[in-house]
Amino acid sequence: MPGPVRAAQIAIFATFGIGVLLTVLVAADFGARESGRFFSSYLMPTVLFVPALRFRTAGNGVRVASIVLASLQIVFALSGAARGIPFGVLPAGTGIAVLVLLCQTSAKQWFRRQHTNGVPQQYS
Repeated sequence: MPGPVRAAQIAIFATFGIGVLLTVLVAADFGARESGRFFSSYLMPTVLFVPALRFRTAGNGVRVASIVLASLQIVFALSGAARGIPFGVLPAGTGIAVLVLLCQTSAKQWFRRQHTNGVPQQYS
């Protein structure tokens, strides 16, 4: 797996983990309503977590879906930041990073590589 694809995957996993941890902390301190309000800016990293698990074996459709979800993540995170949600800008930054990383040439080549019998060829 090339560096930009792995970096995008790690960014998605880290943002998902931070979002879950911060949502639990907000729920413990402020209750369910504030926790749900806070989690709204971390909704797309949760959805984006599923395709990120398949980066190693999937084709170009996963890359395109991840790019679309990262774009939605930017919009949701900016709306959360506009509502005054703490750390609401963090998912926006991650969304921008994922978008840039997955649009690079090496990422395109990785997701468009030949698969033989369902097993991807090794990337060198």
